[in-house]
Amino acid sequence: MKNSTNIKIAKKYEDMIREIYCDEDGYWVCLNKGYYAAGVDFECHTIHEDEQKEVIRQIRLIKPCKCNFCNSK
Repeated sequence: MKNSTNIKIAKKYEDMIREIYCDEDGYWVCLNKGYYAAGVDFECHTIHEDEQKEVIRQIRLIKPCKCNFCNSK
């Protein structure tokens, strides 16, 4: 997991996340293949929020994914 923010991520979520970064549009969390952002939408593999506390709330809702993208090699 690449984290270029100061958000502390619990160890149990590290394998689910590919990258966390912040730009002028807010915080972005890109998930690894095999996981989706259940708090955002079914089969959504990216979290985008304006505040750190919302990012953390969304990370806690990450679930295993079995969509076509995640099942492809």
